Amino acid sequence: MKFSFIILFLLLLISGLFFLNLNIGNADVSLFSISENEIARKLVLDYRLPKTIAAILAGIALPVSGLLLQELFRNPLADPSVLGITSASGLGVGMVIFLSSVLGLSSMLNNPWLLCLASFCGAMLGLMIIVFFSSRLNSTAGLIIVGMMIAGLASALIGVLQFFAPSEKIKTYLIWTFGSMSGLSWTQILVFSLMVLFGILISILSFKGISGMRLGENYAHTMGVNIKKTRWLILISSAILTASATAFVGPVAFIGLAIPHICRILFKRTEIIQLYILVVLTGILSMLLFLWISQIFPNGTLPINIITSLIGAPIVMSILMNRKQYSM
Repeated sequence: MKFSFIILFLLLLISGLFFLNLNIGNADVSLFSISENEIARKLVLDYRLPKTIAAILAGIALPVSGLLLQELFRNPLADPSVLGITSASGLGVGMVIFLSSVLGLSSMLNNPWLLCLASFCGAMLGLMIIVFFSSRLNSTAGLIIVGMMIAGLASALIGVLQFFAPSEKIKTYLIWTFGSMSGLSWTQILVFSLMVLFGILISILSFKGISGMRLGENYAHTMGVNIKKTRWLILISSAILTASATAFVGPVAFIGLAIPHICRILFKRTEIIQLYILVVLTGILSMLLFLWISQIFPNGTLPINIITSLIGAPIVMSILMNRKQYSM
């Protein structure tokens, strides 16, 4: 199948799901009624549209981060959630939520830049630990165990913070862990968009290095690839993308792992630029689909993390059962 046809097909599906999400919700309000109904206009433009854009941004950030980490570690199970990076990023957000009440700075929770900075610091810390151990562990299982330890340590530290935090902060954090696209202001959407754009621009600079590193470090050197620079570009880009998504939509699991593998299996593409584009479009399509699924239940919106885990967990098990098929 031609690459251009695949792109056009994915864009058509994305467009359909985009408008479908603008038309679905608890209120029986159609997108076509906003020109004549002020309430409908506010509902669509100030609630449904930001939620849909947040799904698109998360659908870009998490799969691209997963693809970059898989290329960096040459490991089919590398992913922000599996490696504990999402948990470390969540620790940064948790510290802001819990310590804000202790320090009397609850008003700062409304500052989207603060949440992004805290989430980024946590993600970078998790990545540095992974990089340290990856140079000493040559097995997939060992790297996964390290990721589990990072996640466990982050959960333990968050548990300590919860023990001393007031009940309303615990509730705020618990709701955030479920994962949600709802409730974001346009200011938060703007910050989210800028962070994702920044992360994407940095990741594009790593394309040449990734292509060279696939053929081995010695060959990459002969191509003039700066391997150390490429690694740092991937790490910083992955941290920014994971941090932005985690800060604004919660610790969404498995998307970064599942989407790159789905693209490799369905589209049979390995060239980094084509694979990157397919991962972005498939990620957007998936998150818009998950957002739509989360809203079709009559008793309220289902947390997005439940849906992604139900779909992503079987894919992880499939990868483990078919290691040779998914080898990189």
